Order: sequence, then C-alpha cells, then structure tokens
Amino acid sequence: MKILFATDDVLDVPYDTLVGANLNGLNLHRAIFEGMDLHDTSFISSDLRGAFMAGANMNNCDFSRASLITAYLMKASLRGANLQGAKAFFCNFNDADLSGANLNDVDIHDAEFSGSNLHGAIMTCRRIESANLKGATYNLSTIWPLDFDPIKAGCIKEE
Repeated sequence: MKILFATDDVLDVPYDTLVGANLNGLNLHRAIFEGMDLHDTSFISSDLRGAFMAGANMNNCDFSRASLITAYLMKASLRGANLQGAKAFFCNFNDADLSGANLNDVDIHDAEFSGSNLHGAIMTCRRIESANLKGATYNLSTIWPLDFDPIKAGCIKEE
C-alpha cells in the first residue's frame, strides 16, 4: 500500500490496508489520511506533524509519544485512542470524537477542541489552559487535571 504526502512524496508500506497496521516510529510528516479507515493502527513515536487526518476513523489507535504538532484531525473519530505522552500543540481536534480517549500527559498547547466529544476521555493534559475547549462536550466520566474547571474553559457538561 502507498501512503501519500502533501509534499508529493510516497511511502510504500507492506500492507494491503492500514487497519491495524504497525506504523510505529515512521516519518509521516504531512501524510494524507483524510477520511481513511485506520482503526486499531499503531503510530507509537511516529512523526505525524501536519498530517491530514480529517474525518478519518482512528478508533482505538495508539498515538503514544507521537508528534501530532499542527495535525488536522477535524471530525475524526478517535474513540478509545491512546495519545498518552504525545505532542499535540497547535493540533486541530474540532468536532472530533475523543470519547474514551487517553490524553494523559499530552501537550495540547494552543490546540483546538471546539465541538469535540470528550465523554469519558482522560484529559490530564499539559498546557490545557491554552487550548480552545469552547463548545466541547464532556460527562461525569471525563477526567480533568486537578484545579481545572471545564465550564470556565467553555466546555458543556452532558449527562
């Protein structure tokens, strides 16, 4: 299978599909995954800076320690995804489904979460105070950093 990049580069990977693929440690800077089905794929420690993943199905993907700086994840489904320890500053998660996702120790400096579903997510992120969370929804199962007030940050609590 071929992975295409916004730079016109192409990367051949030894898979017929990227569902459940091991893409750990790869340089995927500006890769194009928009609208693709990538559920259960592992991106551990991969460089996904500026990657285009809008509308992609990334449920249960492992992005731990990955670089998602300036990545485009609008309207993506990241249900149950593991982003622990990732760098996601300036990342766009607007209208994404992050329900049940693990964002523990993720640096989300100036990241966008408007309209995102954070139900049951672990949001113990670094630099959360600089992220735009206006209009993001959460519930009682969502875990926030101590002394962080999601209502003051513009989040909407749902049952």
